[in-house]
Amino acid sequence: MEVQKDSTGDKADLEPSGTATETDRHGFILGKGINSGDEPSPALVRHREMKWLSIISQWDDVSQRRSSKVKGQCQKGIPASLRAKCWPLLCGAMERMRLNQALYQTLDESPALQNWVEVIEKDTDRQFPFHEMFLSKDGHGQRELFGVLKAYTQFRPDEGYCQAQGPVAAVLLMNMPTEEAFWCLVQISELYLPGYYSPLLEGVLFDAAMLPWVLKRACPAAHRHLQRQGVEPLMFATDWLMCLYTRHLPFNTLLRVWDLFFCYGVRVLFQVAVVLVRRALGRGDQREECDGQMETLERLRGVKEHLLPEHADAFIQEVCSVSISEKDLQRRTERELENWRKERPDSTFDPRVRCHGYLMAWERVKETEEKKERRAKEKGNLSLAPLRSLSSLSSLSPSLLRKWKKRGSKVVEEDCEGGAGELRELDRTEAWRKPAELHQILQKKEAASEHPRMEACQEWGQSRPKHTHT
Repeated sequence: MEVQKDSTGDKADLEPSGTATETDRHGFILGKGINSGDEPSPALVRHREMKWLSIISQWDDVSQRRSSKVKGQCQKGIPASLRAKCWPLLCGAMERMRLNQALYQTLDESPALQNWVEVIEKDTDRQFPFHEMFLSKDGHGQRELFGVLKAYTQFRPDEGYCQAQGPVAAVLLMNMPTEEAFWCLVQISELYLPGYYSPLLEGVLFDAAMLPWVLKRACPAAHRHLQRQGVEPLMFATDWLMCLYTRHLPFNTLLRVWDLFFCYGVRVLFQVAVVLVRRALGRGDQREECDGQMETLERLRGVKEHLLPEHADAFIQEVCSVSISEKDLQRRTERELENWRKERPDSTFDPRVRCHGYLMAWERVKETEEKKERRAKEKGNLSLAPLRSLSSLSSLSPSLLRKWKKRGSKVVEEDCEGGAGELRELDRTEAWRKPAELHQILQKKEAASEHPRMEACQEWGQSRPKHTHT
């Protein structure tokens, strides 16, 4: 299933002319038919910035105890100056980045997987060709976009690159640095929309199967028209969902929708789909004009023409008014999952694992952090303590010795009593297999040496393969 390509503009019109290009506040070239809409008043922007700065400074407390405040501010819109901070904060990308410091730099510096290089390079200059970041193939925007997408293929080689990730990553880069954009893309792909960008596209197929239920509830007349004309959601909504509406909404409206998406999750995608279908087929005269399948599809695919950028507030209010409760969505997901498994008995896809909003995303990140801490603690408990006696190896319980052997990793031992504080790296498996050798050496040294434990350990270590301590 191929996502609709971005064909806006002629490549010949995109080459730099050598003169300064005037852009709007979002970075789009003026005079290219792109309207950014009305700009909020400076006083209103400052007021909302102060609200969000207060939320950010008390995030751990406010995000949990006053989630209604966070949701309310997301509905009003996150100030453009703070999206680079708020989007990664909402989706857990900021915490994920903290837990994986320098990982993006490592991925960025690693050689690209050659089977994806050509595919990604073809797509980088198709994303938002009228935006100042992506005008030139040698410009920083296309280089950064390539870097983020390349890093994702290395981070998730099982998924690789999906064409729909291009515009999503591009919008992220318009609003934040590359590392934050990468981790936001990871959170979207893994937690918010798992299966959307996998080779089988199971996530988007599942949600397309959910969409008729949503439309029947929210706009029954348009739903009946789609059924009469034989129009399935996969015919028009695939690009909507996978690209997160990047190609089908005025840009200022798109940013407001993403503010909601990072807060509420996939429910917002369904609500936006309802509003777009209403705008295209909500009135009787609109449905009469679309008296065939092709006419209906053309109207739905060209729905952006019926949206005015200066009406972003009204659009967001209409989106929020679409009644889809979290409980209803979960119940319907369970029912749809039963049908899914009957039709695809070999599928392991489970939409119930995805995060329905920022609270679940943060819980999932914290769970991952706690698991890492538990593993580190368990590993620490299995490590040998500094040698107080060389008989400590044999004094370990059989169950602990079995665990120690099974882990098969390396441990650093230190003979503190010997005075030299010498570090030696010992292989756990070998130490478990031959503790008796240590006792034999110790018995010989105790009679003739001032520091029998240290010398016994040294002699035993010299008789075994050496490892360099780092």
